[in-house]
Amino acid sequence: MQKGPFVIRKTYKATERIKRPKKLSEEAKKKLLENLFQKNPEIFSSDKEIQEKVKNRLDWVDGPNYIIPKIKEIQSFAEEIKKEFSNIVWCGMGGSALFPLVLSQIFAPKEGYPNFYVLDTNDPENISQIEELPLENTLFVIVSKSGTTIETLSHFKYFWKKVEGIKSDPGSNFVALTDPGSPLEKLAKELGFRKLFHHPPFIGGRYAALSEIGFLPACLMGLDINEALSYAKNMYSACLPDIPWGYNLGASLAEFLMESYIQGQDKLTFISDPLLRPFTLWLEQLIAESLGKEYTGIVPIVNESPGSPTVYATDRSFVYLALKGRQQIYQRLVMELKEEGFPVKTIFLEDRYEVFAEVFRWMVAVALCGHFMNLNPFDEPDVVLTKQKTKEFLEKFKKEKDFGIEFYLDEDTNWGFFYGKTVTIEYPKFTALLKKFFKDLSPWTYIGFLAYLPVDSEIEDIFRDFRTLVREKKNCSTVFGFGPRYLHSTGQLYKGGPLLSRFMIFTRKGRKAEQIIPEEGYTFWDQQFAQACGDFRALEEKKKPVIMIHLTENYKEDLKKFYSYLEKALSFE
Repeated sequence: MQKGPFVIRKTYKATERIKRPKKLSEEAKKKLLENLFQKNPEIFSSDKEIQEKVKNRLDWVDGPNYIIPKIKEIQSFAEEIKKEFSNIVWCGMGGSALFPLVLSQIFAPKEGYPNFYVLDTNDPENISQIEELPLENTLFVIVSKSGTTIETLSHFKYFWKKVEGIKSDPGSNFVALTDPGSPLEKLAKELGFRKLFHHPPFIGGRYAALSEIGFLPACLMGLDINEALSYAKNMYSACLPDIPWGYNLGASLAEFLMESYIQGQDKLTFISDPLLRPFTLWLEQLIAESLGKEYTGIVPIVNESPGSPTVYATDRSFVYLALKGRQQIYQRLVMELKEEGFPVKTIFLEDRYEVFAEVFRWMVAVALCGHFMNLNPFDEPDVVLTKQKTKEFLEKFKKEKDFGIEFYLDEDTNWGFFYGKTVTIEYPKFTALLKKFFKDLSPWTYIGFLAYLPVDSEIEDIFRDFRTLVREKKNCSTVFGFGPRYLHSTGQLYKGGPLLSRFMIFTRKGRKAEQIIPEEGYTFWDQQFAQACGDFRALEEKKKPVIMIHLTENYKEDLKKFYSYLEKALSFE
């Protein structure tokens, strides 16, 4: 690392390390695609050790071919479940949950199939919502590739105890989906889970949408599997090496992403048909976690309110995603963006089932970007930092019943606030801290709002208003994530990606003492709060400006009030 002040001339790495697809011959492009489909790890690194790791992450290039022989077994299992259960709760994080979440929001379960819920948070209120279900008629699908995911194992321990209290054979209400030989597999066998599915061992979580991760929930919801497979097969064929680069749907998308990135337009902004908006959550993880590392990356911007071209800085590129027949929703805005010179890629889907095709196109494109950017798109080297720091906070809490974080109190609002080495003020005053946070902000910086609050569309709408305000006043991009969901999705980018970023972490009072996680000695709120503190410390260690705001139990009203504080801070010069 260089000494002295950091000077960033571009948003990407040293030019000699970047390969530009435009400059490759047709023969070189075809060879690259052949190498990818032959699962040759050498295209991602010359380091033998990294090649060995990459080699164990490339089975996704088989597209739908992996899952086809398994479909009948999964469908017959879904029929069995349909007869016995009224609710299914899918417990997982990151790649184990985001595509099932997309499916649950884009499609509803077919009539006669159980209600389908995705639990990818440890927030006490979301846990309470699941507790209100008739648990004797609820199937819990416990999903963790590694079999060690802290939130998912906590879901299992907590709801196992609840079901055990009302049924003599609690195992009949539990299913596991995990790697062969994982601790979760061992647990499932010991406790007599109803069914054990194996996660494909040579596919990473965020590349697993066309495996059991996508097709088990699809079958459990009664979706049209033939339709889903038909679209996936067509896209697989449209990305094969014998399709010329310019017509190859995966390769041409990769070229669009790379050309934008090389021009410094690294904020990839999705303008989406509301019916397809949930899909952008899956895309956000794929792009952020695959390409956000080594102080560079493509930054996906999802679920912003669309605005006129004047509110966007020159670091933006756009993808317009819509269903055919509904393209007119943002057509005028897209035309205006093109007229202003912004790069725009339009993707129109025949129907909702085409998301099963798009996942493959985007996986191919993002993997190719990894090659061009000289990055390994299959690792997440900076995620472990927050995990380590969370563990330290939880160990401290278990010993001392205290996290060691002393909030300053804003007496006007009763909010706590905290800052450390990366944002400093002379006196601990909340309004002064907000002003300092936004001071000297370049339009190429992006702002992250990270909310350790209940997953709730109303909360997301409130934060969307914050994001619009920041964009209007500062012309910069914004991102939003619920904690701890984002730790397993975009957290890699926030810690390992471009340096020009700043973060606000929101927590709130709301500990439910009765929600003790068995064997752990702490509650879900304690776990969530430790993760917020852990990520604060991790971002700080990565030299990212970060502040923490601790709201009261009346957090929705607090957030509405926060808007005026934000407005004042942004008006300050």
